[in-house]
Formats: sequence, C-alpha cells, structure tokens
Amino acid sequence: MTLRRVVQTVCLVLFALLALGTAEALVGGSAVPFAPGRDLLVRLDPAAALLAAVADRSVSLAILPGLAVLASGLVLGRAFCGWVCPFGAMLDITDPLLRRLAGKRRNVPRAGGRTLPRRLKFGVLAGLLSAAACGVSLAFWAAPLPLAARLWGLAGREGLSRLADAGLRVIDPLARGLGATGLAFAEVKLPSYATLSFTLLFFALAFGLGLLGSRVWCRCLCPAGAALGLLSRLAPWCRTVGEGCTSCGACARACPAGAIGSDFTATDHAECLKCLRCRDTCPQDVVRFGFTRTEQAAFSPLRRTLVGGAALGAGAAALGLYGPALGAALAKGNGPGVLRPPGALPEQDFLARCVRCGLCATACPTNTLQPAWLAAGGLGMFSPVVTPVKGFCNPLCHACAPACPTAAIRVVAPGDRLFAKLGTAYIERKDCLAWEKKKKCLVCDEVCPYDAISFKPEPDNPVRVPHVDAKRCAGCGFCEHHCPAVNPVRGSKAIVVRAKDALRPRTGSLRAAAEGAGLRLIYTPKKKGTDGAQGAEPPAPEPSPNGLPPGFSE
Repeated sequence: MTLRRVVQTVCLVLFALLALGTAEALVGGSAVPFAPGRDLLVRLDPAAALLAAVADRSVSLAILPGLAVLASGLVLGRAFCGWVCPFGAMLDITDPLLRRLAGKRRNVPRAGGRTLPRRLKFGVLAGLLSAAACGVSLAFWAAPLPLAARLWGLAGREGLSRLADAGLRVIDPLARGLGATGLAFAEVKLPSYATLSFTLLFFALAFGLGLLGSRVWCRCLCPAGAALGLLSRLAPWCRTVGEGCTSCGACARACPAGAIGSDFTATDHAECLKCLRCRDTCPQDVVRFGFTRTEQAAFSPLRRTLVGGAALGAGAAALGLYGPALGAALAKGNGPGVLRPPGALPEQDFLARCVRCGLCATACPTNTLQPAWLAAGGLGMFSPVVTPVKGFCNPLCHACAPACPTAAIRVVAPGDRLFAKLGTAYIERKDCLAWEKKKKCLVCDEVCPYDAISFKPEPDNPVRVPHVDAKRCAGCGFCEHHCPAVNPVRGSKAIVVRAKDALRPRTGSLRAAAEGAGLRLIYTPKKKGTDGAQGAEPPAPEPSPNGLPPGFSE
C-alpha cells in the first residue's frame, strides 16, 4: 500500500468515525460524548468555506480551515483531492468495483480530448459563487465534504443502529438462557431522519457515474476541485517528465483525472490530483513530482465563455427562483415558520452559513433535529429544524452547536442556553382533551420545564383548561412531544410550538436579548429527570388510583 493510500484510508476512517459519532452512547441512551471535533474534517471543505464567506459577507473562525485548504492550492495544487478528500476516497473504492461488476474497462478521457462535462465543474463553481454573491448559499448541493457527512452521519447512524438492534434481537434468546440480563434487556435507540431516501438516491447516482469512468464527480461536477484546479495552475509542486520518456502512454492510462494528454510530457495542472500514479506506473522511472514548472494545457477561451455564461445564468436563476419578496423577508429576520436549533443565527445568516452536513442532527440526543424538505422553503432544503413530535429540545443540551462546522449555530454558555427561545407553544383547542372533550388532562403542565402553562376555569366546562404564557415559554417542545391528543387527520398534537417570537440574535447574550424582549424564562423543572443529562426523558408519572392513564381524571 502506497503512502497516499495510507493517508487516504486514515482520513476516510477518521471522517466516518467523526460523522457517526453521537452525543449519546449507542446502547443505553446515557449522555456520553463521542469525541471533540466531529466537524473537524467537514471544516476543511474549500468550496463550502468559500461559499459561506461570500454568502454571509464575513469570514468566521469556523471556516478558516477550509480557506487554508483553498490557499494550499497555490502551492500543492489539487493534492487535497487526491490525498485527503473522503468523497474522492469513496469514489476510488466504488469506481473499480462498479466497472468490474459491469465488465467494463476504465475509460478516462485524456487532457487533450477535453469534452463539455469536464468543463462543467467550472460552470458549477461559477453558478454557486454568483448565487452566493446574491446572499443565497447552494453549497449543500455540491460541496463534497458536507455531502459525505450527510451520507455517513444520517444514513450511517440510522443503518448501524438498526443493525445493532437486529443483532440484539438475534442474541436475545441466548442471553436470557445464560442469565445475561444486562444484554437481554439492552436497548438500542433507533433514530430516523427525514430526507434520508433522497440522500441515498443522490449518492447512488453519484457513485453510479463510476460506470462512465474514474472520478467522474471530481472531474466534472465538484466545485471544490474546480476552485483548487484554478489555483493549481500557479502551484510550483507539479509533475515533470525526464528526457528518457519513450511515449509508451502508461502514465496517461493510469491517470484517474485525465490530466495527461497526447503529449505525455505535458500536464493539465487544473485536473492533476497529485495522486502519483503516473510516477509509480512509469516503466522508465522518469516521472517526478517536485517544486518546478512544466508545460501544461492552455486555458481555452471557450472555457471562459462557458464559465461566464454559467455565472450569469446561475445568478439570474437564483434571483428568479427565490424572488425579492422572500429575500426581503429574510433580510428583516422573518424566515419561514420553522423551529431552528437553539443558538441559530438569524434566518438569512443561518441559511448563508449552513452547509446541510447533518452533523447537528446526528449530534442531537433526542432526534428532534431533522433535515427539512420544503417546510423551510426552497432556500432551507435539508437545513435542520426542531421537530417536537419526534423529540423535545432539552434546555440543558447544546450538542448541536459544537457539531456545526460553519458556526451557523452559535456556541453559548450553559447558563445562557436556558434563554434560547425557539418559539412559542399554542393550544389547538379543537384537539385538546380539556378544551374539546372536557376531560381533565395535565400532561403539558407536568412536563413543562419553564412553568409556562397554567390552568384556568372556562364557562360551561367542568375542568380547568390550559393556557400558555408566551413570555415564559421557551418553545422547547416538551409539551408537544408528550401531548397525548393527536389530530387523526393532520397527525399534529393538541399543543404545537411555532416559531413566533423566537430569539435568534447574531451576537451578544441570549439572556440579555430575552430580558430586552420582556421575557420571563425561568427554568424550573418540575420532575426529577427533566433536569438531568442531555436528552433525559421525564420519569413515568405515578399511576392514578382510579386506573386511568397518568395525567387524567374523571
């Protein structure tokens, strides 16, 4: 195994482990941090960092690693693509397998025979940059590392959890027979994520491109490769060929990027991945990599025309697709009515920075963070939303913020986290047992950790009915998650949390913002268990003496 393969393997394994890491133990449900820096490798994506900086009109510390990788292209060219990128490493594994299964020989276009798809990645980059210049970040459609994180984090975690659960079911009879009660009664939390089917389909298509040749994604579509490729033309570390070259063509056949044309001594540095395969394959041992320059393919005027047209077209498409009305609403901070994670930046800034990697969702111990479909609008596709029906947002938990690679979710002090108002709970009276059925139900009040729900008498109703104090409600979703009343048509609960009056300052203290808004957010957990570890479930209430479910009375 070559040194490059070793580095590639280490980076891929590390990336997978970090993406799969959760904020809780897989078995048992206790809050055990997996490892710090789960977002480490995602931060290295040069395209995601560049687009986030342009769309947000700022450079945060979180994206500096990606910008550093981008700058490395001036010296090392596309070495990041050939040595580090986990997406590329996965393609190096799947491409030969697919082509072997299909019975096809590798077909790699040479640099001299460049075709339209090879130019496409520069058009993709130009289109993304033009959209980012309009304040619209579309990095989540093409930036390689966030895409890979979605695959490993969302699909990987859900898949491994189900495999672990199936394994426990298989060995359950044996464990019971041996008296291993701990193993027999072990449970695996089974997280589920929205948009997972789309993610799997997307990667099936991306990997399926391997039937057309090696690293088709890298050569034709990847914006990170395009950005590094443009800088690679200035990089001093490059390929050179000595005088002993016999023009056997072995180097061109081995090149996975088609960077070597009919002139085997010339190299297209915008395509060269610095993988060293040509050097290792050369029978004359005349190929070298070092700090020098050699002849390269020209940057054709046709490519400039394509890039310019793609930039103008993508910019016009971005403006036409999203429209000025939504842009104006986002500028005022009034985004679509979805619940964002605690500490999320104002909607426009949040969408400009968020790369939809899914790491915050995999870090969430209650599975409440879900990638959105269209609930957050076209701009917010795949962005994280709090879904109280699936899980509540524990006021003592902020695992999502450290997992965010672009600081779209602010890291705040634990004491300040208690003042993160996600929204406000509203009671759907036609679905509420107390309001509509006139049955006494206390569940929402019993689980509310902010004491935001009070019960008041209502004319012609024998039981007191719940009311929400908006000034005390933090929108944590405990009430909605545990509400026993479900609308049979909509599937919604009798109490729902909406994004109204959410606190999302870009800077400053959340506590100061809450006090400035006149809120009275006082964390007062009523039950032992609601103030425990991250994601702790409230304990089961004591059974009623009349045999009715907890929280009910005749």
